[in-house]
Amino acid sequence: MKNNTSRFYHASNIGGLTELLPLSKIHGDNAQVCYFTPNRAYALFYLRDMEINHVTCSVDDNGVVVYHEQFPNQLAVIYGNRCGYIYTCDDHNKIKLGHTGGVWVATEPIKVLQTEFIYDVYGEIIKAEQSGTVKITRYENLSDEKKTEISEMMKRSILKNGLLYKDTEKSRFFKQYFTSSWEVAEESET
Repeated sequence: MKNNTSRFYHASNIGGLTELLPLSKIHGDNAQVCYFTPNRAYALFYLRDMEINHVTCSVDDNGVVVYHEQFPNQLAVIYGNRCGYIYTCDDHNKIKLGHTGGVWVATEPIKVLQTEFIYDVYGEIIKAEQSGTVKITRYENLSDEKKTEISEMMKRSILKNGLLYKDTEKSRFFKQYFTSSWEVAEESET
């Protein structure tokens, strides 16, 4: 599929890259790819802790990034005190539309045109919200029904991924921020 985008962005916690390599796997597949987006604001959300990897956003049909908090102050918890790099690349027809809206992939190395160090990821996301390129649905504005739905979904995720029996950054994250889901998951295992 040919695209009309000339610039793509790739987010990384690693600096000094001059070429972006296909080192990630496509979800549900063994293909090696490098992920890109034509939306700089969307790239900001991938400057996160890779061990936790809790991304709750997408890009709507108008190109606005929509971020959904699933616990109080989630945006600040995940992106506060984070920094990283946004790499800009040209397309050269090597970057193809991926499996999810706003996500593109390359199966071969892509040269970096420009590197931008993001000192304060959280601050950049808030600036993007103020400019209208990001819309944040904050947890405190969710209905009780939606909060219950999230809690149930997190309980299922805890059980499906065996987090109750692991001592990892991700399991500690779920135990701390999805406490009631964690407790219900523990009860269901006894």
